[in-house]
Amino acid sequence: MQARQIGGLLGIEEITNKPSKDPGFFDGSHLCLTDARSGIWLLTKLLSPGTVWMPSFVCKVMIEAVEKARVPVCHFELDYDMRIKSSDWTDQVKANDLVIFVDYMGYPYHTNCTKKIREKKAWILDDASQAWPSNVQSEMADFTLYSPRKFLGLPDGAVLCFQNNSDLMNNTNLKQPPKDWIMQSLAVVQWKRDFDRWGGTNPWQKLFKIVNDTFPLGPYQMSEFSHMMMSRGINFQQIETRRNENYVILNELLHDVALFPKAPLDMVPLGFPVRVNNRQHLQDHLLSHNIVSGVHWNLQGVISNRYVESHRLSKDIITLPCDQRYNKNDMIYIAETIRKHIR
Repeated sequence: MQARQIGGLLGIEEITNKPSKDPGFFDGSHLCLTDARSGIWLLTKLLSPGTVWMPSFVCKVMIEAVEKARVPVCHFELDYDMRIKSSDWTDQVKANDLVIFVDYMGYPYHTNCTKKIREKKAWILDDASQAWPSNVQSEMADFTLYSPRKFLGLPDGAVLCFQNNSDLMNNTNLKQPPKDWIMQSLAVVQWKRDFDRWGGTNPWQKLFKIVNDTFPLGPYQMSEFSHMMMSRGINFQQIETRRNENYVILNELLHDVALFPKAPLDMVPLGFPVRVNNRQHLQDHLLSHNIVSGVHWNLQGVISNRYVESHRLSKDIITLPCDQRYNKNDMIYIAETIRKHIR
């Protein structure tokens, strides 16, 4: 069995103390925010849409962000392959509505609905909070939302880019995030990095729950610490290369269960999603071999049961780790552990 744990929360990156070459998070007109959910809340407040449209397969915090802005949410249906099932929903889209497409785990969304949405004079947000900039189709949207903290192990950090109507930025009055919360969040990612290196106990887990439950949702800007880390402290190229290499290995070895088996070979994903029967059995098997997997997302109680295929997908999907902490041997170990269980 693998001696050290693979997967779980990403700890903070090593500080290089050299100027960082931004891979595209800060391109063009943008606002630096605490978190992606605050980006959705802020954009909803700025646009005042009649309705916010989002897929039937989403994280509940996206819905909560819109509801806090007091705007109704409608969903368009995704099928078991995470494709938009029909374009009929666009008939209900009205001028000034906000339509959100999601780059799930960093894999670019595919739709033929954008032209009709444009004709309706509605807005389009590309939620790229799980995506690396090189994989994002920003030209298809009015706004793009990144969450670099998810790739870098930072205590906070999101970027809302304005491809159009950057004058909306003049209507923002951002505040510093709560200091106590930032310090707690920083402690979590530091402790997790130490755990990944040396093992031992998990002092970060209890504090992580507190941090996650008290995430500031509102007009909060990125902390100075995270901004400085992204400007001078992180080797983006190394992260991009390692994630891509790990993705290519898993896609080759687990091609038949991959959610996106035909994705481009230059992908830099947040995680590697697969679909299996008896998911809980596989997750237990992985954990017994020191591999932590994730579920993104559980839709029960979040999305209406009428979206049958989305709920079916939610019951079968698992996210495997493929981030920069790991190498080729780790990816082979993950794939072999799965193969021994499902053969």
